[in-house]
Amino acid sequence: MLGFEINTFSDPILISIGTFAIHQVTFWIYNGLLLLYTNVLFPKQACRFKIQKNIDVDVKSLKLCVKTVLFNQMFIMLPALILTYPLLMRRGILWHRPLPPWYQILFELAGFIIATEVVFYYSHLFLHLPVIYERIHKQHHYFRAPIGIVSEYSHPIEFIVSSMTSVIAGPVLFRSHLLTTWIWVVIAVAGTINHHCGYLIPGILSTGLANPSFHDFHHSQFTANFGLLGILDRLHGTDKAWQAHKQKTEKQ
Repeated sequence: MLGFEINTFSDPILISIGTFAIHQVTFWIYNGLLLLYTNVLFPKQACRFKIQKNIDVDVKSLKLCVKTVLFNQMFIMLPALILTYPLLMRRGILWHRPLPPWYQILFELAGFIIATEVVFYYSHLFLHLPVIYERIHKQHHYFRAPIGIVSEYSHPIEFIVSSMTSVIAGPVLFRSHLLTTWIWVVIAVAGTINHHCGYLIPGILSTGLANPSFHDFHHSQFTANFGLLGILDRLHGTDKAWQAHKQKTEKQ
């Protein structure tokens, strides 16, 4: 009976509050470390790695960004997780299930990356329709040279439709264990922060899927690179300006 009560009442808390806590810890610690490195400890060194060297985020804009991000997190994300936990439970996103083997976790994480790319690309393309852009997505593009915190600086509708939906789509589709979902939340949050960080820091943070140059170019140009991996951009021809930019840079 005690085991039943624990299973019944702890899963909703773990799904909503637990997922939110993991997101918050990942988001603010990673962004804090980036700001500490780029603005406090090694600003001169970091300047060499800055992608758009002629644009900086001033203190006033940073405060505006933090205020908006906290609003989205506390009044959009947290209530959404609380309201949707019954749906997530029905899709099997629970803690009280047998833990999946490591190879299943890796397989599902790979599937999540694909699902996120599809949802993010097409929702992002939708947000760039003129009538939608002016009313919603333009807020995110206030930062032409982004930093990590900008990854969640957006209109509440965009935050739900594009940011949150693209992350949770994979776990819902695969009916994943809550542990796998939490691992993915950490990866996805860190990834989107890195894509917005504005610095091409040598090492793992500037290679492969983590390379921030692709999305940084989108913020500087607005009309190219709507995805994160570049696959759908190549398929739909929305990376032509990016390819031309790369060729020009390589010749210099």
